Amino acid sequence: MSREEKSTAEQSGHIQSGVRKAAGVVFMVFGTMCFASKSIFVKWAYEQGAQPEAVLLYRQLFAAPLFWLIFVVYRSKLPAKPEKAEIFKAYAAGLLCFFLSPLLDFIGLHDVSAIVERMIVMSYPMFVLIITAFVNKKMISGQTFAAILLVNAGLFLAVGGWDVQAFEANLSGAFLILLSAVAYAVYLVVAGGLVRQIGGIRMNAYGMSAASLVMAGYALFRATGKQPGILLSYPPAMYVFFMIIAAVTTVIPFLFMLEGMKRIGAERGAVISMIGPVLTIFGGVLFLNERLTSIQWLGCFLVLLTISLLEYRK
Repeated sequence: MSREEKSTAEQSGHIQSGVRKAAGVVFMVFGTMCFASKSIFVKWAYEQGAQPEAVLLYRQLFAAPLFWLIFVVYRSKLPAKPEKAEIFKAYAAGLLCFFLSPLLDFIGLHDVSAIVERMIVMSYPMFVLIITAFVNKKMISGQTFAAILLVNAGLFLAVGGWDVQAFEANLSGAFLILLSAVAYAVYLVVAGGLVRQIGGIRMNAYGMSAASLVMAGYALFRATGKQPGILLSYPPAMYVFFMIIAAVTTVIPFLFMLEGMKRIGAERGAVISMIGPVLTIFGGVLFLNERLTSIQWLGCFLVLLTISLLEYRK
C-alpha cells in the first residue's frame, strides 16, 4: 500500500470513528431526554384521573413484550444461557428495579412535584455508597461522608426546609420516593455482577416479566379491595397514553442509551446522562407549570451539584 493510500485509509478510519462517536452522543442525549420525561408523562396521567397503580401496571404490561423483542434482536450477541440460579436472581432484581422501586416512586410522585421527585431519586448513589461500605465492611471516607451530608441537606431543603407548610405537604410523598431510591440502590448493588454474567438485556426482559406479574397481582388486590373495575374504567385514549409512557420513558431510553454507550463508552455515557435531572426541571416548569420556593430550588441545586461531582469523580 502506498503512502497516499495509507493516509486515505487512516483518514477514512478517523471519519468513521468520529461519526460513530457523534452518533453515540446523539443516542445518549435522546435516550436521556426520554428517560427524564417519565415524571412529566406520569404527572399528565395523574391530571387525567389515572391512579398510580394503574399507570405502573400498564407501563409494565406494555413494556415487557418490547423488552422481549429487544432480547430477540440482540440474542446472538448475549452471553450463554444462564443457570437457573442466575435466572431467579434476575427475577429478584427485577422485582426491586421494576416493581418495588417504581411503585414507591409513582405513589410518592402523586403528592410532590416532578422536580422534587427527580432530585430525591437522584440521591440513589448516596445509598449505593452506604450499602457498599456496609457489605464490604469498610469505613466511609471523609469526602464521601461530606457528600452524604450535603445530599441530605439538599433533600431537606428540596422538600421544603424550614418552610413548615411546604415541608408537611411534601413529607409523605418525599419519604416514599426516598424509599424508592433506597430500593433502586439495593438493586444496583445486587445486580452489578449479574449484568456481567447474563447481560443487561436478558436481565431486563426477565426482571420486567416477573415485575409485571407481581404488579398485576398487587393491582388486582388493590382494585378489589377499593374500587372494583378501576383498572378497566379508563377511556381508550388513556390506554394509548399508558402505551406511550411504556415506550417513550422506559423501552426507548434503554435501547438508545445502550447503543450510545456501545459507541462512546459507559463513563462518557454516565456523564451525559447527568443532564437528565436538569431536563426534568425544565420540563416541570414548562409543561406542568410547577413552581418551587427559593429554598427548594437551593436544595435541588445542592443535590444535583453533589451527585454530579460524585458521578464525575467515579
